[in-house]
Amino acid sequence: MRIADLRRIGEAEAIRSYCAQICVRIADRKVSMRRMQTVFGRIWADLKSFRIALFALLLYNVLARGLFHAFCPQLILTGFPCAGCGMTRAVVYILTGRFARGMQLNPAAPLWILFLGWFFANRYLRGVQPRQTKVFLALVCVITLAVYVYRMIYFFPGEPPMVYHANNIFSRLIK
Repeated sequence: MRIADLRRIGEAEAIRSYCAQICVRIADRKVSMRRMQTVFGRIWADLKSFRIALFALLLYNVLARGLFHAFCPQLILTGFPCAGCGMTRAVVYILTGRFARGMQLNPAAPLWILFLGWFFANRYLRGVQPRQTKVFLALVCVITLAVYVYRMIYFFPGEPPMVYHANNIFSRLIK
């Protein structure tokens, strides 16, 4: 065989190899697209199932914030913060790298991040609902309530969100 023939064989093999790589990439994309469609299908099915509750929550949010400038029903009624007060801000701070500020707002936030990440990965990515879900949720709720009681005893009133709001419904009714 001549050197030119060996080059052509090498080039042909390189072309075949390259084509095989492209086929694998296309197949991987099809698989990942099917997987994404499955995940989004699961999410969409849940959104459709809970559409009335989501609409009610959205309506409550608009009305509560418009009338009382707060979202928390306990805060609106009594003026006292609830166990979840500051949770959204705490999660945002933790996820954006300001861990200390997030822990200051609500020390239970990392547990909720872990639980929700685990729950969404199982429910939407894997398509399963492990038996431990309720146990894990109960544990996170109990710890959140314990943190709340501790904060109410030792840090109330203090820095937000652990402050009393005098403009609440019960105080208006008593006056």
